[in-house]
Amino acid sequence: MSAEPDRPEQAEDSGRPADAEPADAEPAERLTDSELLGRLTEDKAAFEQLYRRHFAMVARFLARRCATPEDVADAASATWLAVMLSGSTYDERAGSAVSWLCSIAANEAKRLHRGAARRGALAERVRGSRLLGPDDVERLSEMIDAERAASELRLVLGDAPQGEQDLLNEMVGGDLSPAEAARTLGISSGAARVRLTRLRGRVARSPLSTLRNEA
Repeated sequence: MSAEPDRPEQAEDSGRPADAEPADAEPAERLTDSELLGRLTEDKAAFEQLYRRHFAMVARFLARRCATPEDVADAASATWLAVMLSGSTYDERAGSAVSWLCSIAANEAKRLHRGAARRGALAERVRGSRLLGPDDVERLSEMIDAERAASELRLVLGDAPQGEQDLLNEMVGGDLSPAEAARTLGISSGAARVRLTRLRGRVARSPLSTLRNEA
């Protein structure tokens, strides 16, 4: 009678999922904070336990540093996200896990305040009129009126003879009197006065002058 071929031994069914923790694994609620932080990347239960254990403490810590409940909620969410992403960097030699959590929460609160401050500064910058006093507004209004008048005056004098325009340019550009402008142009003072009189007549007859007189 021939011997039966050897059969591979089958592993005994333990009744646990393949990815379950070993039977001798320490339950998350029995682990220290440092141990939970060390297992965050590989054990979902570790994060849940750390969150339940310190959620109220982090919320109280942030409530002393935030202006509104919405800010507390935002900073708390950012804190726990940072914990989840950087838990592996915790070194218990640098301090307790609670101190580490508080330092992250403090940083998130500061970041939130800086963002609010930047948004507030931008809003104030957009509302530029609030930064101007009455004198500033009046001065800017005068500058705008002067620029408009200058533009209209250039249109009025654009048809003046070249000699009159040269006299005006010398007087305005060089801040010269009519006599000084005449010497610069090489003409007599009398000729300069005639040109200036004609220029004044053009301005007096212009629509710009009529509108100002009606005002």
